[in-house]
Amino acid sequence: MRFVCRCGNMLTNQLDPNDTEYYVYSDREWSEFEKKGWIYFLDVPYPQYDVWRCEKCDRIYLFKENKVVKVYKPEE
Repeated sequence: MRFVCRCGNMLTNQLDPNDTEYYVYSDREWSEFEKKGWIYFLDVPYPQYDVWRCEKCDRIYLFKENKVVKVYKPEE
């Protein structure tokens, strides 16, 4: 997928590995994985949100079903 950040930088997750896409889980979600005994990375489901970081301005984008649902901009 490709996405243009508000600063104009082109973000993409087409390369693997990349420095754009992050995998983020809540502590509660991770505890559930541990309870189920999931330790092999292929057994862990994808997170609820896709999280991308712009390398140029450090904005953080949360995507759900390929749509931006939240944007965070650093204060400094």
